[in-house]
Order: sequence, then structure tokens, then C-alpha cells
Amino acid sequence: MEIHVARKSVSLGTFKLEEVRAGLATGRFITTDLAWREGMAEWKALGEWPEFAGAAPPPSPGFPGGSAEQPPLPSWERGASFAHFFATIREVALDPVRTFDGMREGGFSRPIAFSYATLFPAWLCGSTLYGGLILFMAGIANYDGGTAPPSAPMRLDFLAEFGAAAAAAVVSGILAVAFLLVPLFNFVGAAIAHLLLLPWNPQGGYAQTYRAQAYAYGAFMPFAFIPCVNYVVGPWQVVAAVIAHSRVHRIAWWKVAISLVLVPCCCACGIYALLIAAIMPTFLG
Repeated sequence: MEIHVARKSVSLGTFKLEEVRAGLATGRFITTDLAWREGMAEWKALGEWPEFAGAAPPPSPGFPGGSAEQPPLPSWERGASFAHFFATIREVALDPVRTFDGMREGGFSRPIAFSYATLFPAWLCGSTLYGGLILFMAGIANYDGGTAPPSAPMRLDFLAEFGAAAAAAVVSGILAVAFLLVPLFNFVGAAIAHLLLLPWNPQGGYAQTYRAQAYAYGAFMPFAFIPCVNYVVGPWQVVAAVIAHSRVHRIAWWKVAISLVLVPCCCACGIYALLIAAIMPTFLG
């Protein structure tokens, strides 16, 4: 028996009876979601179906009026605090399916604020890492009277002239300016992602694409400059983004992977191939 489920006039998909019952228990569905199956005259709220009596968890005491509706996820949607910040990172990284199943419709303010909140530790870590590297290079430049050893692959005299602290400050400033522009880049990236998903008939609009992308990528930004850790975080970030768009737009994960991973990779490889083809005659001639 196939059951069609919708929330706020947006279809959530078609599910089997057992899937709906399990979804009510985990918070994927709420009792006010409307559902319909063949033979019914009209849509009815899941809470009115006798098949699902007792399937939903008991009302949360934290919500006035005893509403059985589950709190929205990610946690940042409920408030901008340190607790919600770390909870959101944990939810996206460790339980992306449940997190993005529970993400409601909304605006841009919350995901933008989350992006900036995650970029601050990334900026702090990146500035510390590259600033320390520049100071280390300055130590090499000061070796043997302020010049690099004759066997050094590159000369570092410029650090002695410019100043290691000033160079580190410039790098930190460049990172700060770049990170301030990240939310703007996210708008463009989300627009491209939404266009690539259109052939699969996404159930949400552009705002949902932006929100899913902001949380999926933002949650991993604090780890972007941690050596070795970033090699693990990078691939998992892509996996989380695929899951996010799959759950938010009710599209099979492999279709999302084709649109957001395979197509961009093919385009990048094609650009590299064209560049190589343009450069090669210069070397061969």
C-alpha cells in the first residue's frame, strides 16, 4: 500500500505503511502532515489515521500546548548559541539523514549566520597555521646573516625586508576578506546546484537548496585548516551535501550525486583538457 505524504503543500514522497510508521517514531514525519492513498476521498492528517495511532512519540514538554511536532533540525534553527552551534555540527556530521529530514522551510538569515559562525574558527586556525609557517620561513631567511642557504630551492630575503609579522598579518587579512565573501559565493553556488537539480524535479525551492548547502558545507568549515583532518572532512562534506539535497528535495541520492558531483567533475576535467590542448603546442613547437 503506497501512501502519499505532504507538508505545507509540498510533497514529501510516496511511502509504504511501515515507512510512515517508522518516520513518525523518528520525527521524519509529524502528525500534522497530510497523507492520501488510493480509495480515499480527501487528504487526512497522519494523526487521524487509525493505522498510526501511537506511532508518534509523546509530546515534548518543552513545547507549549503539548504539540507532538518535533523540534526543527539543525539545532541552529532553534537559536544562536554555543550549544546549538556544536549540536548542529554534530547533527550534520554524524546524522545527516535525520537532520535534513527535520529541516523545515525558512529564510536565509539562520544559515548565513551559521556560515559566519563556522568561518570564524576556520579563519583563526588558518591564520595561525599560515602565520606560523611564515614565521618559520623567516627563521630560515635569517639564517646565515639574513639570506637563505645557497642550496635553498628559493630565496626568502623578501621576508627580512617586508617583515615576518607583517606578512602573517597580510595573510590573515586576505583570509578574513575571503571568508566575509563566502555567503555571497554560497548564493551563487546554491543557484548553480538548484539548476543542476531541476531535471530531477526537486520538491523544494531555491531557499531550501541554499539552506541545505549552507548547513552541509558550513558544519565542516572549522576543520578545513587542520592538517590531516581536512583530508577526511573534505570527502565527508561532499557526502553530507548529497544527503542534504536528497532528503530536502526528496530526490534519490544517486541522482543528486550525478548532478552535484559527476557533472561538475566532468566539466572540470573538460576545462583542464582544453587548457592542456592549448598549452601543449607551445611546448612541442
